[in-house]
Amino acid sequence: MALRVLLPLLLLAAALLLHQAEGVDNPASDCCLKTSQRTIPIKWVKSYSIQGPESGCVLRAVVFTTKKNKKICFSPTDPAVQKLIKDLKNPRRNTSQGKPKRQKRKQV
Repeated sequence: MALRVLLPLLLLAAALLLHQAEGVDNPASDCCLKTSQRTIPIKWVKSYSIQGPESGCVLRAVVFTTKKNKKICFSPTDPAVQKLIKDLKNPRRNTSQGKPKRQKRKQV
């Protein structure tokens, strides 16, 4: 008799646990495990984000997303990375990467 009552309760508990486990979003699954020592040209970069303990990751890193949607991790203390972030934040950044635009001559 106890089995008839206990079995449905166990099945219900198992179903609830499975439902909760499916809904858990693990932010640490997309964390950088190491950082690159290379440099990346600004013209390749579309955006960046910063990861660290506040985002569920052990390693603090700057994650640049390229225009080809690849993610590359860099050390946030690297001066070249800090300069790249500063350049990305600058709204007056020229998209032609330093090439001045030609202006039309006005004929008098």
